[in-house]
Amino acid sequence: MSTTSFLHWLVAFLLAGIFLPSAWSKLRAIDEFTGIVADYRLLPGPLVEPVARLLPILEVATGLLVLLPPVWPVAAALATGLLLLFALAMAINLARGRREIDCGCYLGRQKERIGWPLVVRNLLLAAASLVLLAPAGAMPGPVEWVTIALASGSLLALYAAFSRLAGLAPVGRVRRA
Repeated sequence: MSTTSFLHWLVAFLLAGIFLPSAWSKLRAIDEFTGIVADYRLLPGPLVEPVARLLPILEVATGLLVLLPPVWPVAAALATGLLLLFALAMAINLARGRREIDCGCYLGRQKERIGWPLVVRNLLLAAASLVLLAPAGAMPGPVEWVTIALASGSLLALYAAFSRLAGLAPVGRVRRA
């Protein structure tokens, strides 16, 4: 198997493992997600609900398309676009001094506040998604599939750990006298 093919599948599994659960959490709690989209204060009121309903659908499409090699260029464009959009929305709010917003990445018991580490994370994922634009090599064999599965599982575990830690980080520095 070629290195390109390994990277293609690694990125594909990583992106599917991020976008699909994220979309599922939003679809299960669409009213909560609509509130989070509104909290970003980037859209006029009438657009908040349609955008909040569209984003999880685009995430499902992205998560599925990255698993289909014939449409990897489309999947790469969609993943890159969404990740850059999310990074920009966070960066705008951080620049405004608004750090207490839930990022909206995964809805659940623990809220994940926006912060510069999440902006960087999304930019790195957007860059990684561009791997899908390059021509892929031969289809992996059985041993390579195991390696890809283990590597993508490890990266997803690191992603989850990073997200939890970034979400728990203090908002500002505590000044001591």
